[in-house]
Amino acid sequence: MARKTAKEMDALEIDEFLESQQTGVLALANDDDAYAVPLSFAYDDEDRSVYLRLGFAPGSQKQRYLEATDHVSFVVYDDTDEGWKSVLVEGTVTMLSHDSLDAAIVEVMEGLDIPYFQVHSRPATDIQFNVACIEPTRVSGIIEGYSHRKERTR
Repeated sequence: MARKTAKEMDALEIDEFLESQQTGVLALANDDDAYAVPLSFAYDDEDRSVYLRLGFAPGSQKQRYLEATDHVSFVVYDDTDEGWKSVLVEGTVTMLSHDSLDAAIVEVMEGLDIPYFQVHSRPATDIQFNVACIEPTRVSGIIEGYSHRKERTR
């Protein structure tokens, strides 16, 4: 019988995992209401910052929650050969101007594989795109698996 295992990730494992991923879930709150949204991201292992490309349509719920949230959580997870890996980045969000972005971050953000499809009936020209940075106050990761994990089939 397989035994469930759990192991905390060290800083190097967290960096390698975040650099290998492109999507995560940003959790926001407004008083007792919660809001979570999947987003593409870029990771800077030098200062452990997470960069997000955010689109805001007029009256955006995401923008309202972001403005009401002082402290955010961003979760990145994947089912790997070692088991489920997840990293939690907690911190504050700063909206950045294009001029304040370093060239390497701009290049990474432009290379993100962001699916472009129409979610709402409004034209894409109505959406304002911004880059935000999560400045982490805490980063943690865990690997959860089984001691005799079977081959995965997809």
